[in-house]
Amino acid sequence: MSDKPRALGVVRLSVGNENQTGEETQRTRISKRADAEEMELVDFAVDIDVSASISPWVRPSLGDWLNNKKDQFDHIIILKIDRIARSVRHLSDIIEWCEANGKGLSCEEGFDLSKPWGKTIAKILAVVAEAELDAIKARNKASRETMRKTGRWPGGLVPFGRRAVKGDAGFTLELDPEYGPTLIEMIRRFIEKPSFSAVADWLNEQGVPTAQDIARIRAAAGESTTRLADPKPRGARWTPTTVQAVLVSRSLLGEYVRANGAVVRNDDGTPVMRSEPVLNEEEWAKLSDAVASVKYKKQKGSTSPAVGVTFCMLCGSSLYFVKGDPAKGKRERYRCHGNKSKGIQACPKQRFWAEDLYPWLESALLGEIGHLERMESKTTIDDNRAAKLAVIDGKMNQLLKELQQDEISAVAYASQVASLAQDRENVTSQEGPKPVTVWTGTGESYAEWWVRSSVDERREFLKKHKVKAHFRPDALAIDPGDLIENIRQQGVSWWDTPVKTSQVLAPITPVSLAGKPYRKPTTLTGSEWEIVSRWEDFEAERAAQQAKDEEEAKGAGEAEKVTAPM
Repeated sequence: MSDKPRALGVVRLSVGNENQTGEETQRTRISKRADAEEMELVDFAVDIDVSASISPWVRPSLGDWLNNKKDQFDHIIILKIDRIARSVRHLSDIIEWCEANGKGLSCEEGFDLSKPWGKTIAKILAVVAEAELDAIKARNKASRETMRKTGRWPGGLVPFGRRAVKGDAGFTLELDPEYGPTLIEMIRRFIEKPSFSAVADWLNEQGVPTAQDIARIRAAAGESTTRLADPKPRGARWTPTTVQAVLVSRSLLGEYVRANGAVVRNDDGTPVMRSEPVLNEEEWAKLSDAVASVKYKKQKGSTSPAVGVTFCMLCGSSLYFVKGDPAKGKRERYRCHGNKSKGIQACPKQRFWAEDLYPWLESALLGEIGHLERMESKTTIDDNRAAKLAVIDGKMNQLLKELQQDEISAVAYASQVASLAQDRENVTSQEGPKPVTVWTGTGESYAEWWVRSSVDERREFLKKHKVKAHFRPDALAIDPGDLIENIRQQGVSWWDTPVKTSQVLAPITPVSLAGKPYRKPTTLTGSEWEIVSRWEDFEAERAAQQAKDEEEAKGAGEAEKVTAPM
């Protein structure tokens, strides 16, 4: 082994790599310095497209050496001080780290960091580097703001279904000939059947890449300048949350939207347009209504099929899903945690095993309405008044959001809202028919749809129609929510419904028998309509079904023995 000190060369290039000493030049000059100082250069820590504002310990390559390989080198060589730090704090931290770990640090500036005067000079240079970094940030911010105001595309990840096109005034966005039709079809499918899961499944079946992978594919082919940490396509699949991100973005209107959702506006309050609109305002309002009906919120650490649908019958709070741990003998379960924000304590003994709760809910609901035709609601409007109101309300909500985020002044907000309020009053004063909700048949029963649907689709369906299942250890009460209108459309009454003995659905139309006046059953939750099931009835029913299945399996096995050849 060599007796020479082991040196690690540090190379860094910022995003864009413009007006900087290149990677090969840095390597060559560091190698020469290692030879001049009679050191053995063991390797290079190379970070490309990494900002100087990032701490040395979290940079991809240098961070790995500092955190995990510090025993493999004795000295750090850099070309200039700003290659390792552009802030006094980061430079002080790296100097202290070197002292604590017995490492040397040198650069082309030629001062000795082992001496007090050398550290002082280094910190002075770091102050200059930090000031330069602030100046670079200010220039970049001013440049991007200028591009925003002129509607130019400043760079970054291009929204799905669009592409960046260079013109005389710079880059702008337009509908992508390759993936634009897919985006339009996504919107059409979602409006027809609001389900983020269904759209995600369709995209994955078609093999459509995500926006990030499209950028990687085009960058590899030299068709895009978008820079990503990992340049190789990952084959990422679409999820309900990625579909939701595309469908809720106001970039579909062609507007320039900041990361926090605020719209970039001109001095007169009108939105800055950065691309061709994919949707007009009325189409956007229609899409927004569909999104609002099934907005997907992923439950952290939960794969429960009933989260957001199940509630404690005693206090009305949501039941929380608790994952199990088979290794420790813990079963998946639901528990009442109360509601701390409302001062509601968790209800004791309100615990339900997941393997019991969902089948119980499924049996009670499908036992009551499973045989009925599944119908879908659609709101029809004979004139465009409702569409105009939806557009105006959407603009008001967006302005309020921007005011709360300090993206628009109170004076500008008041002025624009006053104008919109006048527009709204003009529209509402017009005579015209009101929106009418029409239920149409799908040609399949609820039971048939339930069998072919996924867990996510069932949960979204129940939440969309405001179905709530209230549990206590001995009883389940299901509030059918909007589905009651569906049942009404089919003219079903209590006496017509072939309910099981464990369920009671309050009659749609009060019916009186001769000599027996009608009395509506008392509800357990206070809801107007309920499907009620007792635990002991469901448990007995499930046990009987299991016994029947075992008997049939036994009979089938005996039949096979009889018919088997001798």
